[in-house]
Amino acid sequence: MDQTEILEIINQYNSTDRQTIKANLRRLMINYNIKPNNITELGFARNNVYAWTNQTSNNIPMFEQALKIASKYEFSIEEFLKQLAN
Repeated sequence: MDQTEILEIINQYNSTDRQTIKANLRRLMINYNIKPNNITELGFARNNVYAWTNQTSNNIPMFEQALKIASKYEFSIEEFLKQLAN
């Protein structure tokens, strides 16, 4: 992946609807059997992790945080960008 592609994926992430990213994070946590404690063990605050998965909160992981989760659990960062069927 070259620098232009990296910038493109960052821009895609930052322009993706927050609810889409939240839904994908919840889906990925189920699919990869990731528990909130597993994510906090990566160095993220517990209240942030719970806010990321709580539908009433507008918080999502920043790009670098999402990339760290994707790297640890060996899935593509692009999984956060998928449009899910309702």
